[in-house]
Amino acid sequence: AINIPPSGVLMLTYLLLIAVGTMLLMLPAATHGGISWSDAVFTATSAVTVTGLVVVETGGDFTLLGQALILLLIQLGGLGIVTFAVLILSMLGLPVGLSQRIYLRNELNQTSMSDLLRMALVILRVVILFELAGMAALAFVFVPEFGWLEGLWQSLFHSVSAFNNAGFGLFPDSFVRWGGHPVINIVVPLLIVVGGIGFSVLTDLYHHRTWRKFSLHTRLMLVGSAALAAWSIATFALLEWNNPETLGQFAATTDRFMASVFQALTTPTAGFNTVDMADLEDSSTLMFILLMFIGGGSASTAGGIKVT
Repeated sequence: AINIPPSGVLMLTYLLLIAVGTMLLMLPAATHGGISWSDAVFTATSAVTVTGLVVVETGGDFTLLGQALILLLIQLGGLGIVTFAVLILSMLGLPVGLSQRIYLRNELNQTSMSDLLRMALVILRVVILFELAGMAALAFVFVPEFGWLEGLWQSLFHSVSAFNNAGFGLFPDSFVRWGGHPVINIVVPLLIVVGGIGFSVLTDLYHHRTWRKFSLHTRLMLVGSAALAAWSIATFALLEWNNPETLGQFAATTDRFMASVFQALTTPTAGFNTVDMADLEDSSTLMFILLMFIGGGSASTAGGIKVT
């Protein structure tokens, strides 16, 4: 028998998910005019790994079915296939065996198998709470402009994409047209930060809620994330404040500050934007490269080498 370590099984599981996602995206009903196999592989891989890079327009080239498939791949990839499988077993009242617990421990980047199920349940509660709350908040922006059905779908899509730090959007210019909108500038970065801070940190916050009881990892993540956020917001504002193509296009000081907050908090792992990335100063681009290299928290939906 072939002895594959848990990390290898996880890798094969995600490769299988990418393969299945690719075949589903090739369905005639998933796109308006059809896409190539290479584009389907790229899109499925980007969605599962919550990278956010695209070679075809998500909102224009994919039908509602195709967009829903991409959203499902983002959700499964961001939170983890094993986490979903364990939660489904638990909800059905089926036993979760040792092998499943070992896979879950590896996926959640934990050193112990104690309280894994409790952590998974906390993750589920946090995901449902924040994604539905994000959808409700974004609906105030999209529903008046696009109508109930399309507006609610766009709200759900962008809420899930933001929480999972995926960066997939249904608009070709991301959120540029809402660069000064307070709801977009508050809700989207908040979803990204919560999703990217790490599931172990969220579990710690959920159960303890006092600084003295937090683990060392939680303290490092909270302090490190706050320091990075403060530095990136201030630096981006300083570098781009008078650039007429980016922050300089906003007349109000509050709009410039909100755009600075949005861009500084979404750049490390998500990839949304409210200003044109092509018009950034070279110094801002270098800072963004550094932020993307660092990324977010361990056992989160974020990428990078991790804050800790």
